[in-house]
Amino acid sequence: MVTGDTSPFEPEDVNGFARRVNQLGAATEQFFSRVYNVLNIRSEQKRQEELNRRLYRQHKELQAIVERREFELERLHGIIATITEGVILQDLDGRVVLINDAARDMLGEDNRFEETDLSSLFEAYRDIIQTDSELTPLGEPTRIQINNRIVGATLAAVANSEGERIGTLIVLRDVTVETLGDRLKDQFVTAISHELRTPMNSLKMAGEVLLSAEEDAPPNRRMLQMIGRNVDVLDRMIVELLDISEMTAGTFQIRQNAVDVEALAWNVVSGMMPEIKKARLDVSVMARDLDQLMLTGDEQRLRWAIGHLLQNSIRYTESGSVIIALSRSDVDRITVQVIDTGVGISEKDMPHIFERFYRGEPRTKAGRLLDPRGLGQGLFVARTVAEAHNGQLNVHSAVGEGSVFTMVLPVEPIAQAA
Repeated sequence: MVTGDTSPFEPEDVNGFARRVNQLGAATEQFFSRVYNVLNIRSEQKRQEELNRRLYRQHKELQAIVERREFELERLHGIIATITEGVILQDLDGRVVLINDAARDMLGEDNRFEETDLSSLFEAYRDIIQTDSELTPLGEPTRIQINNRIVGATLAAVANSEGERIGTLIVLRDVTVETLGDRLKDQFVTAISHELRTPMNSLKMAGEVLLSAEEDAPPNRRMLQMIGRNVDVLDRMIVELLDISEMTAGTFQIRQNAVDVEALAWNVVSGMMPEIKKARLDVSVMARDLDQLMLTGDEQRLRWAIGHLLQNSIRYTESGSVIIALSRSDVDRITVQVIDTGVGISEKDMPHIFERFYRGEPRTKAGRLLDPRGLGQGLFVARTVAEAHNGQLNVHSAVGEGSVFTMVLPVEPIAQAA
């Protein structure tokens, strides 16, 4: 029996309640899902912000390191730029990563490092990858010709603090003058030995002949004359060497004499006639303004200077002629030209022909190298004498055609240095 005023739930009511419960559950799930997503996003944002802060700090640290490295590199470039020696730095593949102005100057305008012998030096030590110090010499210093220079090259391996090789350093030094000086010294010793041998052998032979003669034999005038001639040769060589020493020391002074230039030229030709005949050359003196070819100067040294010019032309002329041309070039100057049809002077030798003891490499039209005897001082002497007279000596030459040496001398007396 049922009591009270109650009525049972209808199915529709139950279903509606269930739907509401499901809807509430779905809404709750969506709510919590959104809350979870928001929390995840915020957590990810925090992680990203922390990562960004860490990356920013690392970026600033790297930037500071790069700035320090750039500053150190600029200092290194500045230091290397002030070094007079050439400096080239290569990486592990042999590529040039740094080169200073001195090295660029030695390499020339093109700066083609790869086309010089310097590039091959790296290959000889490519396999060295570990060293005992941060800078380790590689091999012995070597000399290499670059353009018209002789360059001394020293190599060193550059390593980090752990001894791992990171590059190659090449230091260059221009040793052209030093090398030329050594070469000229060697040439001088050889030349002076040849020059001394002839008169010394003649003196020795004459002395042996005189010693082998009977005590009461009449004097052998021929041997005595030979001794006299060769003593004169030795004396002249000594005087010339002493004069050259004065020239290089800056103490060279000239005498003040009245000089007839035409008579002086003929005197020079006459004194060298044996050598002229031996060379089978036609040597002549051509003069203009005969009554005006007088000047005040040192006759002995002018004879010496013109003699060296004539001797130079004779030695480097295989056939043809040599002319000494004299003229009054203007009111107060006299011109002496020595013109030959010789082998000429090459472009390589031209800048050095007036240097003391320099001997070039003149060649005939057939390519044969001429190597006449001598100390290589004649043209140096001739120019020094001309300049001591307040004059000048120049040359114009063409290979295979000949040379023209022009000496211009003032007419008026030369003021002596105090």
